[in-house]
Amino acid sequence: MERIDQDHRPSRPTVVTIGNFDGVHIGHQALLRRAQAESRKHHLDMVVMTFDPHPMTVLRPQMPLSLITPTDLKLHYLAEAGVPWVDILAFTKDLAMVPPLAFLQLYLVERLKVQSVVIGYNFTFGSGGTGNADTIQKWGQAQNIAVHVIDPIQDQEPAHKVVSSTRIRQLIKEGQVTLAKGDLGHPFAVQASVVAGDARGRQLGIPTANIFPPSNQIMPPFGVYAGFLNYRGTSVEAVANWGIRPTFAGSDPVLEVHILDGTSWSFDEPVRFDFIEHLRPEIKFASPGELVHQIEKDVERARTLLRKARPR
Repeated sequence: MERIDQDHRPSRPTVVTIGNFDGVHIGHQALLRRAQAESRKHHLDMVVMTFDPHPMTVLRPQMPLSLITPTDLKLHYLAEAGVPWVDILAFTKDLAMVPPLAFLQLYLVERLKVQSVVIGYNFTFGSGGTGNADTIQKWGQAQNIAVHVIDPIQDQEPAHKVVSSTRIRQLIKEGQVTLAKGDLGHPFAVQASVVAGDARGRQLGIPTANIFPPSNQIMPPFGVYAGFLNYRGTSVEAVANWGIRPTFAGSDPVLEVHILDGTSWSFDEPVRFDFIEHLRPEIKFASPGELVHQIEKDVERARTLLRKARPR
């Protein structure tokens, strides 16, 4: 996937889909599929236009927003979906003040030579959020530019609720990572580099890769989770403790990932942990021995769950 900048952009006219794409969930994936279909049908270059930082962090700084997918992780899922070009606009107060029609002319027509636009039904843009799907459709008719508005996507039974980044954040906050996976179309994940710890896990015979999630990412409640650790192009079964390690009087939250088959990793190595299922809350044990005994149980339960969850 290639990044657009002043000197590097597609040579052909484009189909552009615009949004924040936090989570790159199944609703976003519907936009991507439609844009890809338009690209093939009309021989256009496909571009995803998104923003960094998230507009709400600029427009409402008093209401901090925790992301499902910070930028690096969002780019990972966009690339995984087959997106060839991404245009990341720096969201500033000045950009927020650009009127809707001026935004379309500057950033879609002049910057990207757009011929087709794909947006979600609830997309808003421009000064005061006054631009919406209707604005773009009327503009497209006047400019002879095709505009495709994608209807809301509902999640699976039994909820049948509209999939949204807001709903997924709430599911993650509640620790419902399995339900969040259904709305995302992929597991909720944390991506960061492995950092050196105090080696206590190795001393107990349960070595862990220690990861500090990005500070702007939403996280589930403290607890133990079964999942997959992805690195060097491989995916291995793992169990992770997210929390403060109360048995050892810890205070700083850290994600400690134990690989079930004992494969090693390198410090400062970028990895991604996919949360598959919540196993139990984080607990303070009376002794390290009791903790080890419980982790052994966690490992066996995780093995059973992950064998069923691994993609075929």
